[in-house]
Amino acid sequence: MADVTKKTVVEAGAEAPVVRRRTSPMQFLSEVRREMSKVTWPSWKETWLTTMMVFIMVGLTMVFFAVVDSVLNYGEMLLIGARRLF
Repeated sequence: MADVTKKTVVEAGAEAPVVRRRTSPMQFLSEVRREMSKVTWPSWKETWLTTMMVFIMVGLTMVFFAVVDSVLNYGEMLLIGARRLF
């Protein structure tokens, strides 16, 4: 039986796969340092405000789900006859 080799067909408009070459650890660290210098870090005030907004949204979400859970629990109790409507 003849050996058959698979050929990858690149469709029109598709990009060819990129061949990545391995780098040394020192070159990798150098590139990481270079990229880190491009990062714009937030100020302390921006970090504080963002943290507070996250806590506020978590609190609102907790309240929302607590109310929904209570309403569903009450509805379930009505369905199984454990409570009366009034």
